[in-house]
Amino acid sequence: MKKTIKKKEKTNNSGITLIALVITIIVLLILAGVTINLTLGENGIYRTAEQAGKNYTQAQEQELAGIANFENEINNIIAGTGNNSGSGTDTPYDTGIDGIGDNKDGIVTFRVLYNDSTNGLQIISDKNVENVTLGTNGTNDLAAWQSSMNDYNNAITTLNQKAEKYATSSQYALDGRCVGSVPTVGTDGKFNAKNTEVSQTYSIPDEWTLPSGWSSIDTGCQKLTDTNYETDRTAMQAIGEDMWTTGEYYWLASRDVISDSYSCDFRVRYVRTSGGLNNNGLCHVNSDGYTNGLSYGNGLRPCISLRSDIKVTGGDGSEETPYELGI
Repeated sequence: MKKTIKKKEKTNNSGITLIALVITIIVLLILAGVTINLTLGENGIYRTAEQAGKNYTQAQEQELAGIANFENEINNIIAGTGNNSGSGTDTPYDTGIDGIGDNKDGIVTFRVLYNDSTNGLQIISDKNVENVTLGTNGTNDLAAWQSSMNDYNNAITTLNQKAEKYATSSQYALDGRCVGSVPTVGTDGKFNAKNTEVSQTYSIPDEWTLPSGWSSIDTGCQKLTDTNYETDRTAMQAIGEDMWTTGEYYWLASRDVISDSYSCDFRVRYVRTSGGLNNNGLCHVNSDGYTNGLSYGNGLRPCISLRSDIKVTGGDGSEETPYELGI
């Protein structure tokens, strides 16, 4: 029997079939659509970049408007045309000192006091930040007298040094002082003649009886009466009476001496809760040789000289959202 062998034809397909071509085109169209949508779609790169540019421009305009409004508020306050209630003038100031402020976080509300070429940009606390005690109690006690004498002589320096820490602990401030001291600043933003003291001391009259333990008529107390507090008081009352009258007792970095034929008092000034100006006599001596050393505690209100490059970083100046300062 003859075997028949069928030869299998070998085929060789080359090139791309029509179906493959169509599929390729569809895939490319899909990829192109996705790319266009990512680039030009509603949430695409182009739209996102465009919106980001608009947001930046809007934020810049709002910041410039806020700064302009802040400057206008300051100018109005200094000119005495601002709102006497103080609304829009409050500024949260970070003292950098923990444990003070309403939330004990170091942030205290301050208000603009000066903004001019003579005094620079100064802010003042709206209320006491701490209590400071001066003087020592003691009747006909030489040690108590000497202690009170030292506190009286150094009262301006002591109060200003207490206020300085609210500036040195903050990155926004150049210097600090106690309200009632010399408010002018130099080109460096530091207060001028802040701790100026005198060397002359007060002597009781020759005909007076020397107090017990005294070897001379020299009291050792500086012979000084100043009116430096008047500059701050005028500025504070021009802004609003609530700037001067806070309902608290607070020290003024200012002293005076009062004397007549019967007695002599060496005093440091302070403001009463009602806003009245008063004095605490730390040292007292009578013509009959009677002496008194007295101790008093009042609040401290620091005035801070701010850096010239301070700017508004937040807030709209309202009572609910006060201005925030930054560099």
